[in-house]
Order: sequence, then C-alpha cells, then structure tokens
Amino acid sequence: GTRLYRTGDLAHWTPHGTIHYTGRTDTQTKIRGFRIEPAEIEAVLAADPAVAQVAVLVREDRAGQKRLVAYVVPHSGTAAEERALREVCARALPEHMVPARVVSLDAMPLTANGKLDRAALPEPTTAATEGRAPRTELETTLAGLFTTTLDAAHPLTIDDNFFDHGGHSLLAARLTNHIHTHTGTHLTIRDIFLNPTPATLAHHLTHTTPRTPQRQDTTAGGEGPGRPRARRRPALTRRTTDGALLAPAAATLAPDPDPDAGTATRPATPPVTPTPLPTAPAPAARRDERSPL
Repeated sequence: GTRLYRTGDLAHWTPHGTIHYTGRTDTQTKIRGFRIEPAEIEAVLAADPAVAQVAVLVREDRAGQKRLVAYVVPHSGTAAEERALREVCARALPEHMVPARVVSLDAMPLTANGKLDRAALPEPTTAATEGRAPRTELETTLAGLFTTTLDAAHPLTIDDNFFDHGGHSLLAARLTNHIHTHTGTHLTIRDIFLNPTPATLAHHLTHTTPRTPQRQDTTAGGEGPGRPRARRRPALTRRTTDGALLAPAAATLAPDPDPDAGTATRPATPPVTPTPLPTAPAPAARRDERSPL
C-alpha cells in the first residue's frame, strides 16, 4: 500500500466507502481557522502563583460559536480573578489563544479512575455585573449592540468590557458593522480594542471629529494652496532635416480655468521658437592605410 502518516485525527470508514471524522487523539482544536493546543494555555495559567490546577477546553456558546474556557483551582487562601488571569494569557499568548472565560472551581471533577472528568466541568455562567445604566441615546444604542453581538445572557451596562464577555477580533468586526448600520459611523477593530466598553466608545465617537478633506481658499497671485498649479510643457526634442537637434524654449501653459468662474475660454498659448542645440563636431574620417588613395 501507500505510506500513511500519523496526524492525530480519529476517523473510520463508512459502509459507503467514505471517511467519517470523529475527532483527535489529543486535545488539539481549531477555532476561527487557528489550530490551538490547550496544553500551551494550561502551561501559562499554571505558572501563575495563584493557580494550583488548570484545565482548558472548547465550548460552544448560545450562538454555536466555539470559544476557549479555562477552569482553575486556586491555592488555598488565594483568589483567582478572571480578569487578572485573562491579562496573564494576553501578555504571553496571541489573541486567538486567550480564553474567553476563566472559571474558578473549588476542586476539579474526577472520574472513578482519578482522572479529570472533562464532561463534568460546569457550563460557565455570566452573572449580571454592577455597572452604570446608559445616560445618553448613544450609550443606550451601543450597550444594546454589545449585548446583541456577544449574545449575552443579560443586558450589558456601559461599563462592561467587550472582551471580558467573550469578545474577540471577529466579533469586534461584526460590532463595527452593527454600529455603522445604526449610527452611520465607520469604526475599525482597533477602535474597539482601545475603547472596549460602551461608555468609552461613546466618548470616542462624541469627541472624535472625522477627518474630511478640506478645500483651501484661493490666494491672490502666484501658486497658492487654492490656486491650480501651472502645467509645464514636456521637454521634447526633434531633429531637423540636416540632423541638428532642436529643443523648444521653456514655456508655461496657462492654468486650467476655475470651474466656479463659468465657461471662460483658455487663453491662447504663445508660439514657441525652437532653439538649436549645440551639436558635437563630426569625427574626422579615418584614412585606411590599405587604400591606394
């Protein structure tokens, strides 16, 4: 037969002769086109002094989107804060490997053999946070768009962080589209990263003036910022019948008429007198020593 490679994928043949993929032999997963090793995330979290045990797995949210969830057991007498641990991951890992949620447990669920029972890990729940209610119409619109984009279980306040509730770059792009549809404002993903709450994003939209091209006023005389620049005639040369090179004298064309001044005709360009260019003397004919002349 042909050579086979161990890829780590689990599959089996169907009676119809096709291959049915069932999973992998390891914990490698794929989210938003990126292959992710949960063990790498677990190693980063396990290095934190507050974490005693950690497990990372993939779960689907209510919208069916895959997301990373980290489960940690803190050391006795310490507390594992979700935001602090997500910041630890953000400093050491790329954005697509940062867990969307970090759940703190008293103990890891185990099987009868003493191994981690991943199926028994609880579904992460999101409790209503204490934050300010929207104060303006813009904040009300943005808070609603945050809630809809993240498919949150409860309405978000203006102080809720987009990325603390499972947001990532693809959802940020979706949020910018929603904002443009409802407000007509163009935003970038970077704007969401720099202003991750409805309050800060509303402040950014209110106090940021969009850059629009400004037309400068026409100055009197000369080539001012608002005056059309004069065009130069291209420097073209030609030869006369006797082989001499002629170059036109430098001439400046009249500027294009001002479109606001009506349909005025362009003034005629004065004729250009060709000026002969200096030519190098023709080389003297060489006498052939073999010639009888």
